[in-house]
Amino acid sequence: MIEKPILFTLPNCDKCELTREYLKDTDYGLYPLPKDLKKWLGADKEIVEKYGIMEDIQRTAPILVIPETKEKFVGLLRIKRWVDGNRE
Repeated sequence: MIEKPILFTLPNCDKCELTREYLKDTDYGLYPLPKDLKKWLGADKEIVEKYGIMEDIQRTAPILVIPETKEKFVGLLRIKRWVDGNRE
C-alpha cells in the first residue's frame, strides 16, 4: 500500500498556507500540530517521532514527509522543488 505524502503544519503559519495552496493538485494528508508542545496529544508525538521531524518542527514549518521513501522536505522552497519535480 502506497501512503500519500503528509504535510505537517503549525497554526498561523503563512508559509504553511502558501504550501497548502501550492499542493492543491496533489493528494496528501494534512497534519496540523499545535505550536505549544504542551498541547500535543500522544498521537502527535508518536507521528512526529515516527517520521523523525521533532527537531525540524520545533524550528520551522511546513514539513512534507513522503512515507514510501522516508524523505522529508523542510520549508516551502524545498516542498515546491519536490512538487515541481513530480509534475515534470
